[in-house]
Amino acid sequence: MQKLLFLVLSVVILVLALTVPAGNAGLPPQGWSLTVVVDPGHGGKDPGAQVAGVDEKDLNLAIALRLLSLADGHPRLRVILTRTSDRYVELVNRVRFAEKVGAVLYLSIHANACSDPAVCGVETYVDDSRPPEDPSWSLAWTVQAAVCAATGAADRGVRSQRLYLRHTDLPAALVEVGYLTCTAERRKLSSPGYQERIAQGIFQGILDFLGL
Repeated sequence: MQKLLFLVLSVVILVLALTVPAGNAGLPPQGWSLTVVVDPGHGGKDPGAQVAGVDEKDLNLAIALRLLSLADGHPRLRVILTRTSDRYVELVNRVRFAEKVGAVLYLSIHANACSDPAVCGVETYVDDSRPPEDPSWSLAWTVQAAVCAATGAADRGVRSQRLYLRHTDLPAALVEVGYLTCTAERRKLSSPGYQERIAQGIFQGILDFLGL
């Protein structure tokens, strides 16, 4: 009986040793996965920017679905989208959903528009309520750098403004992948190949931020 008890205790100790995270690891143990929520901006009744027959909501979703495909099968990362079809989700509900599924970060995908057609490039936004030490800034800079590296697009940097992202404490950022009002960039954004490069950049930025 004592031998059996000793064997059971040994197994329990071994299981705990394998599953409890190390204090300085910063990542789940092998076999555990991190969940991130990616939001294809707009959708449904809200088309976003509409330029020359291109609806921003469709572009955002196309890129997000490519990102979802890239993440499929990754051993440590699970990507969930706020929408997988052309439907509208209330903004606050998007971040609440991320919190509900236990996401470690929230990233929204958008395309930009401007009255000046000469303005082109990628920029990433953080809500202006976030202090300098907030990890949202690191997320934004990491994604910004990775998308620009993957696409060769002009780097317009990381900026801040009032956003609905203030309604969550999760690290959160919004990436504007290009300007639909910039003719040359709009042509690229409409290309499946370029959408794939954007998705690869966003995916790499997420991996870099998480240290995966």
